[in-house]
Amino acid sequence: MENVVIQNKLKILFEKISDPKYVMNNYYADHFFIKINSSDPDVTSLKTWPLLPDLVIEALSHMEKYHNTVKVFLTRILGVIVQGEVHFSKIFSKKGDEIAKSFNEINSQNMDSSLRVAYMEVALSLVNHNPGIDWLLESGVWKDILSLCNENRTVFVVRQTYKFASLFLWKLNSIGNDVSIKEILTFILKPISNHDFIRIDSLTCEEEDVICKTLEPMFQILLAVVSYEDHIKTQNYIVDFLLKDFKMVPYCYVIMDRLRREDIILLITKFLFWMTIGKIFLVKPMALNVEYSREDLMELSVNYFNTIQFLIQRRCATLIFDFCNACNLIWGCIWNKPKPAMWELDGRKVELQKQLLVICLVPSVVYATYKRPSADKHDARVNDILAKIMDSSCEHTARTAYALRDLMMQLDIQSITLQSVKRLTCLKDNLNNEQANLVFQTLFYVLQEYNPINDNGELKTEENDEDDQEKVLVMTYVLDSLLSLVKNYNINWQESLEILCLYSVVFKVLKRQNLTCKFVVTALNVITITVKKFLPPNLSLLLDAKPGSPMHELGKLIYMKMHDFHWEVRDSALELLYVCTDISFIKFPPFQKQIISNDLINVAMTMVLNDHEYYVHVSALKCVGAASKVCPLWEHLKAQFPDVQEQLLSILSNNPEGIVRKEACSVLCEIYQNVKLNYNFKVTLYDHMVSAALSDFHWEVQLTALKFWKIVIQSLLNDQGMLDGTFPPVTFSRETRKIVTLNQTEIQKRLMRILEELAAIGCLTVLLKLLHDETEVEIMDTAFTIATELLDILDRYKVPKSLTPSENEPKNVNDLLNKIKLDNIHVENCVVEESDNSKKAENVIESILKADDINLLANIYERHMSLQPNEPNITSVSRTKFLRFASPFLFVSFIRSKDFKKIIEQKHNWKHGIKSLSSLLDDVLGIYEVNDEINSLDCY
Repeated sequence: MENVVIQNKLKILFEKISDPKYVMNNYYADHFFIKINSSDPDVTSLKTWPLLPDLVIEALSHMEKYHNTVKVFLTRILGVIVQGEVHFSKIFSKKGDEIAKSFNEINSQNMDSSLRVAYMEVALSLVNHNPGIDWLLESGVWKDILSLCNENRTVFVVRQTYKFASLFLWKLNSIGNDVSIKEILTFILKPISNHDFIRIDSLTCEEEDVICKTLEPMFQILLAVVSYEDHIKTQNYIVDFLLKDFKMVPYCYVIMDRLRREDIILLITKFLFWMTIGKIFLVKPMALNVEYSREDLMELSVNYFNTIQFLIQRRCATLIFDFCNACNLIWGCIWNKPKPAMWELDGRKVELQKQLLVICLVPSVVYATYKRPSADKHDARVNDILAKIMDSSCEHTARTAYALRDLMMQLDIQSITLQSVKRLTCLKDNLNNEQANLVFQTLFYVLQEYNPINDNGELKTEENDEDDQEKVLVMTYVLDSLLSLVKNYNINWQESLEILCLYSVVFKVLKRQNLTCKFVVTALNVITITVKKFLPPNLSLLLDAKPGSPMHELGKLIYMKMHDFHWEVRDSALELLYVCTDISFIKFPPFQKQIISNDLINVAMTMVLNDHEYYVHVSALKCVGAASKVCPLWEHLKAQFPDVQEQLLSILSNNPEGIVRKEACSVLCEIYQNVKLNYNFKVTLYDHMVSAALSDFHWEVQLTALKFWKIVIQSLLNDQGMLDGTFPPVTFSRETRKIVTLNQTEIQKRLMRILEELAAIGCLTVLLKLLHDETEVEIMDTAFTIATELLDILDRYKVPKSLTPSENEPKNVNDLLNKIKLDNIHVENCVVEESDNSKKAENVIESILKADDINLLANIYERHMSLQPNEPNITSVSRTKFLRFASPFLFVSFIRSKDFKKIIEQKHNWKHGIKSLSSLLDDVLGIYEVNDEINSLDCY
C-alpha cells in the first residue's frame, strides 16, 4: 500500500515539474537523493517500478523549457535509475542521442556547474554495468568527460572525473577489453607526446608552468587509476600496458630530471611507487597463500631509496617527507596480511614498512641530538634508541638516513624537523603496535629537548631565552602525536621504557613560560592519560616517601591551571582532577592528600558556582560527583560548603543550560548512593527529581532524573534484603535487630513496604505520567524499562494479587493527573530577546485551535512558546507538585492496561518515518505550504 502511495506522489511530482515556471527546492531535493541512494525497501521497490523510465523519458523530451533546478533534478534522477540495466536500455534506446549531445557540451562554459555535477553522477552510474560501458565507448562521450580535468573546474567535478577514469578503466579490465584500455590510456597520456623531453635542455619558470598545467591532470588520473588497491593486487592489463607498451617508468624519470616543480615531482614519485607495487603483483598476485621473498620486494625498496637520494640531491627536504609519508600510507593500505612483509638479512629480521618509517624519524633523531654537548652525545638512552632504529634497518636505510642527516645539517634543522613532525601526525592512525612504540620513543626524546630542567634538576642555561614560534610549533605537533599514540596503541614499558618518564617530562615542560593554550591543553591531556593508564597501584607506596617529585607536585599544577585565563585550560585541568579523584578512591589513595592540601575539590565547587563557561561547570560538577565517593574529600568540601547539596539542587532547578542541569542531576545521583542523607534533604531531593523528570525542557535531564529513580528503587530493594535481583533465604532486620527468614509472606510484606514508599515520594506517579503522556520516545522507553523491571520483581513474588484500590483512590489515570498542579517560577535571563510579533502569535494560536490534538499541543505551547512582545526573555522553571499520588494498585493496573512495548515501537517507527521516502516526497511537493489543514506545529 505504501509503495502505491509513493508512486502516486512521484506521478504528481513529475506533473508539477512539467510547469516551466516551477522552481525546485534544493534543500529538499538533496535530502530526497540522500534517501533515494539508501538501501531502504521503499527505495528498492521504487527503482524497479516499470513506469519510472516512462516518466523520465517524457520529462527529458521537454528538458529545454525547464528551470535549471528542475534540469538538475531530472538529470540526477536519471543517474539513479540507469544504475539498473533494464531501465538503462529502455531510456537510452529512446533518448541516448540527446543524452550524448548533453555530454558533448559538458565542457562548455554555458553549462551550469550544478548540471555538470549531475551529468557526472550519470556517468558514474553508467560504468556499473556492461551496456553502460558499451554506450560510453560507442558514443565517445568518455573523451569529453576526461577532458573536464584540463579546465578550471571545481574540485568536486575534478575528483569525480578522476573517479570516473578509474572505475571506467578497471571495468574494461574486468571484461577483458584490452583494445579500449589502450585507446583510453593513449588519450590520457597525450600530454607526454606533445612534449619532447629528451631534447629539452633548460626551461624557464613560465615554460615549466605551461608544461605542468597539462601534466598535472594526467598524473592525477594515472594515480587515481593505479591506486585502486583492490585491483592493483591482481594481474591486469592497465599496469602491463603502462609498463611495456607506453614505457611510463623511463618517461617519468626523464620528466623528473627536466622539471623542478615540487608538486609535479611528488605526483610522479607517488605514481612510480604505485607502479612498482603493480609490477610486483603482476608477477605474483596477492592471495592468502602467497608468500613474498626479499627478491620479490627488492625493487620496491630500490625505488624508495633511490627516490629519496634523488630528492636529497635536489635538496628538497619537505618533498622527502611528503614522499615518505605517502609511501607509508600506501603500503599500509596495500599490505593486508596478518604478518608484516619482512625477510632475513645477516641473521636479522628486516621489516619493509619499518624501512619506510625510519626515514620519517631521522629529522626527530637529529633534532634530539644535535644540540647536545660532546659529553652528552653518548647518552645511553639516546644511543639505545639510535641502536634500535639502526638494528631494525638494512644498509640502504642507514646510508639514506645518514645522507638525510647531512642535508639537515646544511639546512635549517628546526624548520625541517617542523615539516617532519607535522607530517608524522598523518601516520599516527596507520601503524602497528611495534611501529607505534618506535615512533613514541623517538618523539619522546624530541620532547625531552623542551624540558627546561636538566638531569641534575637545574635550569638549562639556554632556556632563559624566550622560545621562538617555530620551536613551540615543533613541540606542539610532537605532544599531539604522543597523546594520540598513548591513547590508541599499546605503548608499554617493556617496549618503551620512556612511557614511565613521560609524565615527569611533560610536568617539567609545563613550567616553561609563555606556553600556548593549545600546548597546555594537550600537555594536561597527556598527563591525564598517563595518570589513568600508567600509574600502577604499588607506586602509591612510594609517593609519600619521595616528596618534591613531579608526582608529588601534581596537586599544585592542577590548582594553578584551574585558575588559568583560558577556559580550555581550566576544563582540561578539571578533567585531570576528575581522574585523580576517581582513582584516589581505591587505586591510588595518596592523591587524597594532594587534593585536600590544595583545596582542589573546593576550588572545583567554586567554579561550579562562579565560572562563566558552561563546559567548565560540567567538568567541575563531575569532580564534585567523584569526590562524593571519597569520605575525606567530601568532608573537606562540606567544611567550606555546608550547603553544597542544596546548591546542587538549586543548579538542577534554575541553571539555564541543559548540559549543566544534566550533570547536576548526575552528581545528585552519586551523592544519593555515596553520602548518608538526612530525611528532610531526601524529601526535598525527591521533590526536585520529580520536577526534573516531568518538567525539564532538556530530554537528557529527564533521562538522568529517571536514572535517579532507578537508583532509588534499587536502594530500597537492597535495604529490604534483596541481593543481585533475588531475596536470600534469611536476612538481618534493622527494625527488630534479628535474623529474619524471608518466606513468601515476608517478601510480599517487604515489597509492599517498598511500593508504598515509592508511591509516597512520587516515583510511581512519575513513571505513570511519563508513560501516559507519550513523551519523547527515549524517555518513554526508559520509563517503561524501569516500570517493567519493578513489575517483574512484583510478579515473581505474586504481589499484584494482593493489591486492592482504596476507597478515595482515583479511578483512573486521568482523574489522578487532574490533581497535579504546575507552579511556574520565573527567572529573568540576562539576555533580552524580542518575541515574535502579535500577528505571528495569533497565527500560531489559530493553528492550535484548529488542531485535533489540542490537548497535547496546549501543553507544548504552554512550556515552549513565549508570545508577549517587548518583554525580557524569561526562563520558566516548572515545579511539579502532587496533590495526590499514584497508588501501587493504580500503577500496576495502568502498566498492564496497554501494550506499551508496541506504542514505543510505533513511536520509533514514526520518528524514523519523518525521514521516509514518502515524507521526503511530501517536502519536495510542498504539501506543508499548500495544505491549510496541516497544523503548522506538526513539522516540529
